[in-house]
Amino acid sequence: MSPGSSRPPDGFFASFVEGCSDPIVSVDLAGTIVYANPATEAVLGYDPAALRGRDLASLVASEAADGRVRSVRERFAQVDGLDDRGSFSVPIRHADGHTVTFSVRFHEHSTGEGCGGGGSDGDPDAETDDTDAVYTGVFRDGVEEVGGETLETFRNLVEHAGHAIYVTDVDGTIEYVNPAFTDHTGYEPEEVLGETPAILNSGEMPDEYFDSLWSTLLDGEVWEEDIIDRRRDDEPYHAHQTIAPVLGDDGEVSRFVAIQTDVTARKAAMAQLKQYRDIVERLDDPVLLQNRDGEFELLNEAVSEFAGVDREALYGTDEFAFMDAETAAEVDERRRGVLDAEEMAEYEVSPTFPESDREATFSTQRYPYYDADGDLAGTFAICRNVTDRKERERELERYERAINGATDLIAAVDRDGRLLFANPQYREYHGLGDRDVTELTLADVVPEDGYEDVERQVERALRGESVEYRTTRTHPTRGTRTFDVRYYPLDSPDDGEPAGVVGVLRDVTDSENRARQLRVVDRVLQHNLRNALTVVRGRAEQIAAGAADSADAAEYIVSRADGLLQTSEKAHHITEILSDAPETEPVDVGRVARQVVAARAEEFPRATVEASVPDDGVATASATTWLSRAIDELVQNAVEHHDRDRPTVTVSVEVHPDAVEVRVEDDGPGLTGMNRDVLVDGTAVDALYHGSGLGLWLVYWVVQQSGGSAAVAAAEPRGTVVTLTFPRADD
Repeated sequence: MSPGSSRPPDGFFASFVEGCSDPIVSVDLAGTIVYANPATEAVLGYDPAALRGRDLASLVASEAADGRVRSVRERFAQVDGLDDRGSFSVPIRHADGHTVTFSVRFHEHSTGEGCGGGGSDGDPDAETDDTDAVYTGVFRDGVEEVGGETLETFRNLVEHAGHAIYVTDVDGTIEYVNPAFTDHTGYEPEEVLGETPAILNSGEMPDEYFDSLWSTLLDGEVWEEDIIDRRRDDEPYHAHQTIAPVLGDDGEVSRFVAIQTDVTARKAAMAQLKQYRDIVERLDDPVLLQNRDGEFELLNEAVSEFAGVDREALYGTDEFAFMDAETAAEVDERRRGVLDAEEMAEYEVSPTFPESDREATFSTQRYPYYDADGDLAGTFAICRNVTDRKERERELERYERAINGATDLIAAVDRDGRLLFANPQYREYHGLGDRDVTELTLADVVPEDGYEDVERQVERALRGESVEYRTTRTHPTRGTRTFDVRYYPLDSPDDGEPAGVVGVLRDVTDSENRARQLRVVDRVLQHNLRNALTVVRGRAEQIAAGAADSADAAEYIVSRADGLLQTSEKAHHITEILSDAPETEPVDVGRVARQVVAARAEEFPRATVEASVPDDGVATASATTWLSRAIDELVQNAVEHHDRDRPTVTVSVEVHPDAVEVRVEDDGPGLTGMNRDVLVDGTAVDALYHGSGLGLWLVYWVVQQSGGSAAVAAAEPRGTVVTLTFPRADD
């Protein structure tokens, strides 16, 4: 017994405790030391008497932040049930400052059972209450963890290691875990001390894995493999695990030390990298990575296929190794530009590859790339093969030029009647300008009076029919136009029902007008010529036979010849009008009317020809330059076909917000029904067979070419009012 120890219990057990070489300590329910055997001084350097009344937790070494130490201190501070903990490791601070780690197991008993104790007041002779419960622990297998600077450093390394470290006894019971273990697994030390590593079992490792593990360890060898364990929150994680056996002085395995490195992120990164690699390799488009000198460090198989050179042979080379020199120089310049600006560049190149005898066009995006330190290391490029697309674009451009350059009006609509495109001629005719036509429908473009017919024909084309027909449409400034219309189904990409309809409108107004003019002129000239020449021939025969007054006959011949010349002249003017393109220009209608009236008043002095027109520049219409001929024809027709000696003809001009109106009013017998039809809509041309109607037909064509309209009404109390309406010219 050491001089300062407490009085041991009597009997055999007391002798054993006093002579035991392992420290033995008893604590009460509050964790206060009530007994310490002499070995505590020999092993730990503490006087047993000095330990009496001290908290056992105060002997535990290390800082409070240490998870394992915190767990042990909490156990010693509240010792109730300590005997149920089994063996566990305890780091005890030696009196001289270093740490000794023991394996300890506590047993509960009363002070009367002779396992340490003494009077509650510290007097060796004092009586104790045999019913007082105490816990006595034997501290075995002390190992000096810290015995100087080297051991202290080692301990700090373990405690502060980033790897999860745990220690088990030979049966696999966990005796120690470092703080990183808690960080990695989520388990606090008190939750795993006394447990086995099975607490981490994810169920994903086969039994053969653990059989091999234990076989290796029991043979005294180190086990090193990957494992899938499970954290406290049931989340699985991948770890690279090394387990090493620790041999005792007798050469036998005394415990195991396991080190786990969490490789979950690395595994995920490797899986992702494999995904990326697989994707890059499967790409038909070349992917290249080059260092700052332009040497290839990474290539996918697509590069090799285009180049016609084995991929391995291309590493360490550059573009000049497999493409034409001119394109290679351009690519090299682009690469240097990316390095200088450290910005992505996008460009197109069309290299040829001598080895594979291929040509292609690539849309390339080249990026700078940086190493792990953030330093610019080179560039990588993704080269999208756009050869087919460029060919389609060129073909589309050819079609586009053809469509846009056509004189026909061409447009397309989808199944809902919404415009898909319209060429410039279609836009110009419908006044669409440069606006986005996809915002419009057919109902927005086609006039209301013709929409129903257009809709019906489009529906036929949507059923897969090709539709052809002729129609007329009235234009605000061009008047009535005649079109040959063709509608074609627009093929669907999925070969289903038509996706829409393409419409081609060919303006055949001019050709149709010329054909009509030729028919009319031919008929009129033949009729008039035949009749007139027959009469002239008869009169000439009378003169030759001396059977007629030669003077009267000659006068008649001259009159008929003048009529033929006048008819010929009108036919010639109509031909000129129809030969000209239907172009309009600003025309001062008031000034033109004033000039016509002045000329005809002088020519027909017996007639009263008057004008009521605004000042010059007020009544400006959009019309052809033949407007003066039309007004003149109406005035002349009113005078020549009057049934009185002194006819009256008045020409008036009025200006409206959108139009200029010319009124020619006379007090004659009025127009015949045929002449009215010829003047208003030209529908009686087939009945026109004499020259007198050609003048009114000329007026009709002038009005049509100007985009205007004509109307005929009776005047009061007699006569006719012919009204010509023309669009106002823009300011």
